[in-house]
Amino acid sequence: MADFRAILKAVPPERPDTSGERLYERFRAEPDTLTIPILDAEDRPVGLIERNAFFLRMAAEYGRALYARRPISCLMDASPLMVEATSPVDRFIGETLSSRPSDLLRGFIIVDQGRYLGVATALELLQLSNDSNLRTLDALKNSADQLSKAIAEAQDARNFMSTVVENIPAMVFVKRGDDQSYLLLNKAGEDILGFARDEIIGKTAHDLFPADHAQAYASDDDYVLSSGEMRITEDERLVRKDGKPVILRTKKIAVTDGSRRRYLLGISEDITDRKHAEARITHLAHYDALTDLPNRVLFKKALQTALARSDRTQEGVAVLCIDLDHFKTVNDTLGHPVGDALLQAVAQRLNGCVRETDAVARLGGDEFAVVQSGPDLPAGAGLLAARLVEAIAKPFDILGHQVVIGASVGIAVAPTDSGDSDALLKMADMALYRVKSEGRSGFHFFEQAMDALLQARRALELDLRRAVAAGEFELHYQPLMDLQDDRVVACEALLRWRHPERGLVSPAEFIHLAEEIGLIVPMGEWVLQQACREAALWPDAISVAVNISPVQFRSRQLVASVVQALAASGLPASRLELEITESVLLENNAGNLALLHQLRALGVRISMDDFGTGYSSLSYLRSFPFDKIKIDQSFVRDLPDQKDAMAIIRAVTSIGASLGMTTTAEGVETQAQLDELRRQGCDQIQGYLISRPMGSAGISALLGVPVVAIQQGPPIASVAPRPKKTAAVSAVRGKARSAG
Repeated sequence: MADFRAILKAVPPERPDTSGERLYERFRAEPDTLTIPILDAEDRPVGLIERNAFFLRMAAEYGRALYARRPISCLMDASPLMVEATSPVDRFIGETLSSRPSDLLRGFIIVDQGRYLGVATALELLQLSNDSNLRTLDALKNSADQLSKAIAEAQDARNFMSTVVENIPAMVFVKRGDDQSYLLLNKAGEDILGFARDEIIGKTAHDLFPADHAQAYASDDDYVLSSGEMRITEDERLVRKDGKPVILRTKKIAVTDGSRRRYLLGISEDITDRKHAEARITHLAHYDALTDLPNRVLFKKALQTALARSDRTQEGVAVLCIDLDHFKTVNDTLGHPVGDALLQAVAQRLNGCVRETDAVARLGGDEFAVVQSGPDLPAGAGLLAARLVEAIAKPFDILGHQVVIGASVGIAVAPTDSGDSDALLKMADMALYRVKSEGRSGFHFFEQAMDALLQARRALELDLRRAVAAGEFELHYQPLMDLQDDRVVACEALLRWRHPERGLVSPAEFIHLAEEIGLIVPMGEWVLQQACREAALWPDAISVAVNISPVQFRSRQLVASVVQALAASGLPASRLELEITESVLLENNAGNLALLHQLRALGVRISMDDFGTGYSSLSYLRSFPFDKIKIDQSFVRDLPDQKDAMAIIRAVTSIGASLGMTTTAEGVETQAQLDELRRQGCDQIQGYLISRPMGSAGISALLGVPVVAIQQGPPIASVAPRPKKTAAVSAVRGKARSAG
């Protein structure tokens, strides 16, 4: 038998630091390349990469992202099968079949004294064995005196070839050249096709497979036999005996006997798993993994297709951006498994609201979108938006929990608003923002004025971030008066922004934005520290009240922030009041109640602010022993003329007295209001009648504190890093832990 030089292919090698992306593109450009050797700087083989295994890795979930930019040294077979070119072929195959049979299929490297010459696979070995048979038969014809030796060699060659074929871990088959009936099938072929050999041998593709498949196989075989060319089919579809489809990568060659092409030899790899993996990753690239809705990439394609069709048909196109209201609350209170199941249920409802010609997509998080086309726009878009809002508002039964959320929808219509896909998405998002700013759970069409508002909001955000870094904030204080002895007992700290151009800016203009963009946490920490620092210089009988945002509760840093502020200032915990609104308990009742109890254990007083503006205030009074109830100014404003307002205030003061809670009325501006509040039993008042909010110097003068003693604290940007633990901090924390 000839040596390995007769069958090697001098495939250009790669280096270990070649990127996975480069190799991916090379395999795609060279469909006949089955294996690529990896050589070091001295051209010595250090690895081998086989086509099918490589594509399986790249096609797996996140495979392309993981390996595209990494060196192929992390993907290669670092112990490739290698053979010296002068080695006896039969001995090599015998040893390999017993120790590394699958490497014959993957391929092996042929070297000359350790240096690379080329690569080969099992198919080339089969060709070599066939050529050896033919040479032996020629010897039989030409040398009668060597008959005995030739017969023995021929038998050895046939046995050798049978061993090779049977042990190759890929389907090997041989067909007759005249009628294309099967002559040979190995064990791997039985496993792939689901037929036993005796069911295959002597049969043709028409006897075994569906007619359309059989005709395709026969046409392919005819081409190979008539042309004599090797043919590689990358995606050959075949049906097993049990009816299951299988995908093969098949390489076929014609085996000649002189001038006749007597046989067709083929070797097929089962690449079904690889193809399924490729299909899966293609699907993941365009569909959301959780809801199986189109993702942002496919949504933009659908939108661009709809806009192109609109240019021809003159039909309108609407983009509806949908955001789920209170979804974060569901995630925080019930957990992410419930949140994920809710998103899947939302996707089903959204699909149930649209026509087959519309496209629903999940853009990310709790954001969805719809592309709607038709002649009935924009009216049809409004009707669809109303259906979407109504559908999402209905309760969901998720993993044993009844969940109620809402949906806000923003709409932009082409060509009225724009004919550009990116612009339409931006406009629909602006309309969505308008809905959320107006209370959520509704829909709104885009209006040109929204763009100006959005630009103003962006400018305010940039200004706010600059102001935080520059330390442009200060505290003003408004006194609270006790009605029993008409004296100031506390002051509420109110944040003000001293803008270099606009002057003093009210918190109503920037607090909501600060909450949205995450600045409220460092701002809130600064307010706590500054208020405690200044209140520590006031008379001992005067407390300071600080408003706490629901966002500060979500950050889970609140207890530590209070501990640090008290320890750094030396203010007794009993002189600090924290004011919260009902939304704190609405967002995460159990978790936030636990935080309130930790704060209460420090000795801090807790007040319910804006009492009466929510829908479950009384239940909150039962769930936590508040120290104070602050009656919202909307009830005080109508005193003493409105009897219903008086009845509500009378009820609140009565409840507060029975529960041992102080009642404070906000927004008192007239003597008549004050007199009525006294009659109704209110404990404290706050409002312009007593004093407008004033800066540190003003409140110091009111309380008799020397102005020179008040010092401005550090800027907000320096609040975030935690100071080292002091003895005072440790003592307060220890108190909280022992009480909790």
